[in-house]
Order: sequence, then C-alpha cells, then structure tokens
Amino acid sequence: HDGAITSVGWSHDNNWLVSSSEDRTLKIWSVSSAEPSLCLGNDIFHKSVRSAQFYYIDTFILLSCGAEFYLLRYYLDTSKDEIKRYRTKSICKSIQKFPMSSTVEITSLAAVNDFYSYIVLAAGSNRALEIFDLNVGCSAALIRDAHSRSIHQICQNKGSSFSCQPHEAYNLFLTAAIGDGIKLWDLRTLRCERRFEGHNSRCHPCGISVSPCGQFIACGSEDKC
Repeated sequence: HDGAITSVGWSHDNNWLVSSSEDRTLKIWSVSSAEPSLCLGNDIFHKSVRSAQFYYIDTFILLSCGAEFYLLRYYLDTSKDEIKRYRTKSICKSIQKFPMSSTVEITSLAAVNDFYSYIVLAAGSNRALEIFDLNVGCSAALIRDAHSRSIHQICQNKGSSFSCQPHEAYNLFLTAAIGDGIKLWDLRTLRCERRFEGHNSRCHPCGISVSPCGQFIACGSEDKC
C-alpha cells in the first residue's frame, strides 16, 4: 500500500488475506504469492478504508469507509496462464452500502466470519453503537452514548471449533473506549451487563479479545501489563 495499513484479516480457510489502507485501497492477497490477487483503488472509496474483513464464511468482504460500510461480493481467479498472467480475472462488485445514523465516521466494525451470522455491529464517532441485521438489510437497533468517548474496538464472542459454549453465549460482545473501560453487552437486552476497569487506557487504544471458551477476557494496558 501507499499509505498506512489500517487492518489485515485472515480468511476462514487461511488461504487469503485482506488488507485496507489510508490510501483508499483494499487488496486481497494469496498466502502463496507476493502480488495481490485483487485490488480496489481509490476511485471507488471516497475516504480511507478503516477496516476490512471476510464475512459469512468468506462469501463477502465487509469494510467501513467514512460513515458507511460496504458489503462486497468477490471472485478470485487462481488459474495461471503465462501468456495472460498480467491480465487479472478476479472481480469484485458492491452489493449494498449501509449508512450509520448521525455519525461522521465509523470507528469500529465487527462481524463473525467463523459461522453464518446476519449481525453486523458498527460504532461511530458520535459514541453510538448500531446493530445491523443483513438478513433484512437494515438497522435493527441503536444504542446512543454507549461510551463516554468513541468506541475503538468491538469484539464478539465467536467461540472456537475446539471448545463448547452455551448457545446464548454467542449473544455477548465487548466494546472498548479510551478512558471509559471495557463493557460487556448482550444482544438480547441491548444493555451493558458488566463493566471492566482494571486496565489503564487514558491516551492509547488498548486491544481486547475473548478466549475460545468464552470465560476470559484479555486486554492491553498502558502500564505494560
């Protein structure tokens, strides 16, 4: 990329990588090649692409740009032809754009790729948290002032194929904001069920992650712990 890279994500089959950048481009890479298999240029996106990921078990690409997130359908051509090797046959087209209500920019976007899920979570610079149901293609709920500052990460409990969880546990997700701790939410109630404040996060965004068993949360901290 010609600008700072904003996100990198693995495909479910671990054969592909998707990356986004401040230079308003998105690229899909094969792990067996140093050249991108698909590149979408800055003629498509009006602002920098903040986040990008594979979605619906590698069926779509989900990305955020400005106050909208895009659902893209793609096809990657893996055939090798020495005569036509400079002509790419990989294609990608936009299926739909979803604007987030009353926000300038989406600060975090989250969706599960490990199993089929219609739920997409988006956080905006207006401190709001919005839940989208892509099965009906619209916003399902809006939580205003979810944190005192903009949410910098949304982390869903997606479990693991190596451990078992109660079915209801997949309704839980986490959000984090600088200076406002970590909150645990439930999709069924749309309420903050618990708050975690043991770490230091006053100036820099600290990452969060849920363990595969769903019983533990790991987070970074400014005190180097």
